Amino acid sequence: MRVLVAAWHAIRRNAETSQQENTKLKARKFGEDLPTNLRKIQDRLRDNYRFDKAYGATPPKGGGKPGKRPIVVAPLEDRIVQRAILDVLQDSLEISGVQRVLQTPTSIGGIRGRGVDHAITLFDERVKAGDRFVAGSDISGFFTKIPRLNVIDFLRKEPIESEFIQLIENALTVELSNNDKLSDDDRKLFPTGSDGVAQGCPLSALAGNIVLEKFDREMNSQGITCIRYIDDFIITGKSLSAVRKAMDSAKRLLSELNMDIYDPIKSPSKAFIGNIGDPHVFLGYALVPGVYPPAEAASMRLMAQIQLLIANGQRSISRAVTDLPLSRQDRCYAQTLVAIDLTVHGWRGSFQSSNCPEIFERIDSEIDRRLLDFRNFYRQKTANKTPAQQRKALRVRLLSKD
Repeated sequence: MRVLVAAWHAIRRNAETSQQENTKLKARKFGEDLPTNLRKIQDRLRDNYRFDKAYGATPPKGGGKPGKRPIVVAPLEDRIVQRAILDVLQDSLEISGVQRVLQTPTSIGGIRGRGVDHAITLFDERVKAGDRFVAGSDISGFFTKIPRLNVIDFLRKEPIESEFIQLIENALTVELSNNDKLSDDDRKLFPTGSDGVAQGCPLSALAGNIVLEKFDREMNSQGITCIRYIDDFIITGKSLSAVRKAMDSAKRLLSELNMDIYDPIKSPSKAFIGNIGDPHVFLGYALVPGVYPPAEAASMRLMAQIQLLIANGQRSISRAVTDLPLSRQDRCYAQTLVAIDLTVHGWRGSFQSSNCPEIFERIDSEIDRRLLDFRNFYRQKTANKTPAQQRKALRVRLLSKD
């Protein structure tokens, strides 16, 4: 139960930051009777836990990248179990193979205590050590090509009970509840065959780190440094020829897993090579030593999120002042400001390594302008309305009404 409680809190935190209101509502409802709901999961685990089919979504890729991203949305209970499995694997010191993978110094993503800013710190250390050139790429089709059998074979060599191994294998297997409703092209994006893991599953990053253990080891044994965040990596070195040679090695090693890297000329949004100091983008940062500003695309995404929140808030306010019913998901004036605050706070927290106050001041000025427009919109819409309608547009409850 202790493990399940910890897993629940991790999933709850993710749900609270989700853009999907339905995800937040399901988590809140589950938490209203948490002991009973966790005991039900515990009983199912004792009785050969069966994972339900998940929902497959195909939103467009962010960051100006072409194509769609296959997201597998599993039921809340299944995500709790998947997270609990991950915690057990990470916390069990006797599972030496997993501990070895977690301790790989240049592997950043999906590992406790490490994040994007840790990757930037490693890069900065290489700059100070004299590295002058950098290359980077996404790993093509990473999650859909992770060989699940390799992951299971890796774990079978560890002191893990066979029943737990089977639970892990089931947790990594993808079945879609809406498979028949997807187009043929969208269906092919999902890892429903023998290879691949779900993008969005708590276990997926660990599975990827396991199968790329050899990649991490060999890519850091050639006098160069390879810093990897799940399916994005950069290589730094003192000569351009060494970096080019290392990228060739990366392509060869990944081909053994049926994976590939991108060509910087053909796919400049996914790969790059050149001098350190040029504004190459890695994990949302422009790799400018000493400054490390947010990439322009990251700033644009922030403003787009804020504008969307404001547009939705304006629609809700317009409904409120005309006494149209509001749903639980509708944010009016107060809720929109809170949502914007959380969005700005989370975005700034993603760029702790940035040292560019003038850029943040410029972004703040643009946010101020949009907040002023939103404030004026509220005032205009409520100018001739009753106090009750004004309060409804704020979405602050009236004691005299439900």
